[in-house]
Amino acid sequence: MGDKDVWHYILPFPLETEKRKLIWSVLQSKVGKSLLMKLALEERTYQKDLINGTSYSNKSIIEYLKRMVSAGILTQGMERVAAGKRKVRVRWYIPTNLGRWFILFLKPTEEIPPELVRKTIEEIFHVYASSIVEVSEDFGIDIDVFRKILNAQYSNKTKKEP
Repeated sequence: MGDKDVWHYILPFPLETEKRKLIWSVLQSKVGKSLLMKLALEERTYQKDLINGTSYSNKSIIEYLKRMVSAGILTQGMERVAAGKRKVRVRWYIPTNLGRWFILFLKPTEEIPPELVRKTIEEIFHVYASSIVEVSEDFGIDIDVFRKILNAQYSNKTKKEP
C-alpha cells in the first residue's frame, strides 16, 4: 500500500482510555456503525427517527447512543414538541467534531460535499498543528522542521501540476 492509498481523513482519538474503548465498541458494532451512518452531520437527529429507521431493538439503539454520548461522539438534548393537544419531550443528537469525523470516515468519499471536506481538513489540521506546537515545546523540537516538511510537500505538488 503506497502513500496515496491511505484514507484522506486522520482521526484524532481521545486520550482517556475509557472513551477510546467506547469508540472501538461503537465502530466494531453493526448497530453502532448503522447509527453513525443515519446521523445528520451538522443538525439534530431525533431519537425516534433513529429507532424507526433501523431493524435493531430500541434497547440496543438507546444503549449505543448512550455510549456515543459518553465517548464524546455525540451531544444530546431534549425539546418539547406539540403532539396533538399535548406537548411531549423528544431527545435529539448532534455529532461533535469527533463524531462528524467518524461519520465522514465511514461514508464513501463521493457522498461528501466538497465544502465539508475542506472544512473537515482545516479542523483536523488545526488539531494536529496545535499538538505539534505543544510536542515541539515539550521535546525541544524546532518548529521549523514541520514548516519545511509542509513547504517541501507543497513544492513537490506544484512541480507535478501542468
